[in-house]
Amino acid sequence: MRSDEPQTRESGCVIIGIGNPLCRDDGFGVHALRFLMGKIPGEVELVEGSIYSPDLLPFLEGKKKVVFIDALDAGEEPGALFRFNPDDIGRHLPSVPLSLHDFGVYDLLRAAELLDQRPEEVVIIAAQVKDLGMGMDLSPELEAQLPKVLELVLQEIKDFVQKDSER
Repeated sequence: MRSDEPQTRESGCVIIGIGNPLCRDDGFGVHALRFLMGKIPGEVELVEGSIYSPDLLPFLEGKKKVVFIDALDAGEEPGALFRFNPDDIGRHLPSVPLSLHDFGVYDLLRAAELLDQRPEEVVIIAAQVKDLGMGMDLSPELEAQLPKVLELVLQEIKDFVQKDSER
């Protein structure tokens, strides 16, 4: 859960949920993060980020990997899941916005780079939205994807641990 100060425990990996949980599917990242609580290794830090902002910089400091969970509108079927890194966008998905908060992720990563705090690996797991109206519940299509997001995040952690042990 996000606090005013980053957690002090040492972890090379942080999972950050992005979105506004008051606007249905826009809150997918925060809902997914809450779904992950208690289901992933304790040394992995979980942060409710709401939006990409400089407030997240302390949570990136010293991390080797960050996984953002977010929502996007790529015109696909509601609930479709995407996994990419920000550098992939220009090469593979030029017409797809990075997320509903796409301006902010680039700013956050540029600021982290300037401060020498950018993690070596940045992954974004995002779901295609259906409903951005007011409300605290996800659409059924996105709600149904939460177990799959857990699988994807666990795979990201496994890959990170394996790479980290090879160093």
